Amino acid sequence: MLTGRARAAAVLVLVLVPALGGAAETDRLRQYLGLAQATLERPIAPAELDAALLSPAGVESVALLFEASLAAGVTVDGGVVTPELGGEATLDAGRLTFVVYPDPVHPVVRRMLELKDDPAALLDHLARSPAGEHVLKTSGGLHALLYQMTTRPPQEAQRDALEVVLRNAVATHFKTWTVSPEIQREMIEKHDWRGRYVGFWHLHPPRPDGGTYSPGFEPSLEDMTVAAEKGQFLTIVFQRDGFDAYDLAPVAASGRLDVSKARRFSHRSADWERRFRVR
Repeated sequence: MLTGRARAAAVLVLVLVPALGGAAETDRLRQYLGLAQATLERPIAPAELDAALLSPAGVESVALLFEASLAAGVTVDGGVVTPELGGEATLDAGRLTFVVYPDPVHPVVRRMLELKDDPAALLDHLARSPAGEHVLKTSGGLHALLYQMTTRPPQEAQRDALEVVLRNAVATHFKTWTVSPEIQREMIEKHDWRGRYVGFWHLHPPRPDGGTYSPGFEPSLEDMTVAAEKGQFLTIVFQRDGFDAYDLAPVAASGRLDVSKARRFSHRSADWERRFRVR
């Protein structure tokens, strides 16, 4: 039976390779596809992943990712909402590389907030892209509300309702991470790929809360579902004095969407706590 990480490599071969096919293979695509064979020949052991992530270089990489999430936050009702970041990771010579894949919905949501006082421009913005159409269809009542506000003079009650809908849209779409096959292919072509395949990863970032940062949440049912589909969904959760990493490959291997099947390992340090102290 394949281990979780070896299964992730097999998924790369059986599922992702056909999805990425159709265009002539480039050097970087060949590099990327070569990760699978290297991983099947020598699967990444849990101790290897732990050592790489908890090494000084690994901790610094994770800290930079959390700082990037904080820098990308948006302000809603006076509070900052930080986005999840994610992508794919490799392990080469004991060093982890996190390749960040942009979520196609995040910039749509960010622009929504900028256009909230102009319903016609907001509706036009959402209708211009598949990601915008997705937000329009999945943010309860948004399409009908914008239609009403653009076909007759908007009322104050409608503006108040729009604020609520936008706040819910941020909570739904900005605090999650997804990737499309098109973005995956684009990012594969932008990066060199070496070593073995860890799998998909994402962050549960810090949540600004007054004068401090609240911890992120443990892996959700959706996270475990992704892990079951892809063989791995390494989930890194912010803590005030460090982070917890949930290796979801065992969840994928078990066939049960049960967070207790995940393998958790942690970093804690005073340096981390000082670095992420709200100033």
